[in-house]
Amino acid sequence: MINNHQPPAGAPTHAQKVWMQLGYGMFIHFGPNTFTNQGLGDGTFPAASFEPRQLDIAQWAGVAAEAGMKYAVLTTKHHDGFCLWPTRHTPYSVAHSPRRPDIVRLFVEEFRKAGLQVGLYYSLWDRNYPHYANDEVYAQFMRAQIGELLSDYGPIVEMWFDGAWDKDHPLGTPWYDPAWATDPSPGYTPGIRWQWQQLYEWIHHLQPDCLVLNNSSSNRPGEIRYHPVDVRTAEHFNFVWQEKVCEPNYNTTWRDDQGQTRYLPLEFCASLARNWFWQNSGGEIHPTVATICDWHRTARDHGANLLLNVGPDKEGRVPQYNADFLLSARRSGGF
Repeated sequence: MINNHQPPAGAPTHAQKVWMQLGYGMFIHFGPNTFTNQGLGDGTFPAASFEPRQLDIAQWAGVAAEAGMKYAVLTTKHHDGFCLWPTRHTPYSVAHSPRRPDIVRLFVEEFRKAGLQVGLYYSLWDRNYPHYANDEVYAQFMRAQIGELLSDYGPIVEMWFDGAWDKDHPLGTPWYDPAWATDPSPGYTPGIRWQWQQLYEWIHHLQPDCLVLNNSSSNRPGEIRYHPVDVRTAEHFNFVWQEKVCEPNYNTTWRDDQGQTRYLPLEFCASLARNWFWQNSGGEIHPTVATICDWHRTARDHGANLLLNVGPDKEGRVPQYNADFLLSARRSGGF
């Protein structure tokens, strides 16, 4: 276990230093959306229809390792609420699918076997859970599920949270308005309805060295959605919002809500496809090898990690065209 004692103000913790040395990781979006050609599921996909017939997570891990990646992050539960592990807290999981694979367990085992560290993505927004609107009940539900993930699957290097906007503002919009920080009239409640502080503390109680991220959304890369977090996110490169290119915030020192100066490194994430999940669209634009190398170089030049997304297909394998580009990028970029 890494000693994650508090460093001097504004300096990285030991856990952050170890995470930054990883540098390059694979983001993996896989779930019901893979089967429905959707980027955003509504929670009605039947668990009984989740059946990747040639699931080969060892192949995922082999591609990541050969591409030079040092860690990987799996979507354990996306916005549709479907869980890729047999959770005890909702029937909407792989436990009620035909083959009942514990995909989270297979993921951590195969990637560790390949020499990579593992992280887990968890959506705060849940479009299936029947008591989602009851903040107290749902906050307890989330902590119970995070308890499973951080107690049953060994050391987790990061927890990647998403979808916080759905309860942060009455409109449920992911796009941030700076006026919300000073004007309470819109009803902006940063993290309160999620009981974010308690969730963060619960994570560090279970695994002190697990770093916590909360997606800030594409229109303000590198910013903080709200404290506390351990890492900042920058979703997409050169994202354009309201006719303006959103430049990442590279500042690594931040003041938290208690006025304490904290070091917060940055993680870029981008996808090899137009959407995060694999889609049988019949046509796709793939980032070039040069683009992948540029993303990697940009991240490392700014002391940031790159988490590059791959969507395994409905058979349960990383598409060969994705693998070819990733391996060519490593040969060309030397990483």
